[in-house]
Amino acid sequence: MNVQEKLIQLRKSKGMSQEDLAEKIMVSRQAISRWENGTALPDATNILALSKLYGVTTDYLLNDHYESDDDLPKVKENKTVLHNNLTLIAIIVQAAFLNVCAQPWSGNGEDRFLETFIKIIPLLAASVWMASNHRFEKDRQQRARNTKIESVYCLCQAVIMIISYTAHLSGLGALLIMTVLLIYVFVINPKYMNRKLVRKK
Repeated sequence: MNVQEKLIQLRKSKGMSQEDLAEKIMVSRQAISRWENGTALPDATNILALSKLYGVTTDYLLNDHYESDDDLPKVKENKTVLHNNLTLIAIIVQAAFLNVCAQPWSGNGEDRFLETFIKIIPLLAASVWMASNHRFEKDRQQRARNTKIESVYCLCQAVIMIISYTAHLSGLGALLIMTVLLIYVFVINPKYMNRKLVRKK
């Protein structure tokens, strides 16, 4: 197959129209049409974008001697497990610091300020760590969606923590924080955020 045939086949295999593809890699629909009818070739930047989007090597796109899907070399995703682990650890660490903040604070005056600093700074750091893991998502639309979902998750957890602290319900608060965390990891992330943080047996 030549380049244009491969581009048509890969686009259709993803169920995308030319307009959908143009939006994802930020080119005009006319450019996609020219690539697919053979009147123009994607430049190096667009070849790389297509390679990442379709999960194939640039060699597959550019070399005609790959004739079938059996020859299609997949892009290695050897860092996926590491990325998932870093994301999961950040979520767990943030929940742990939320639980710490929900516990009664005993200090007064300067001691109170120091205790606040010791509790809040690690919580903020863990939250920033969580947010930084969004860089692992290459799809811009999915990344924006993930940011919104995670913001709602963090807001819910913060509300639980504040209510637990002010109502002196640290035990119940810890249980609620862990429940929300488990729902977030096992349901929300795989279903809505394109992140499989745990392996299915």
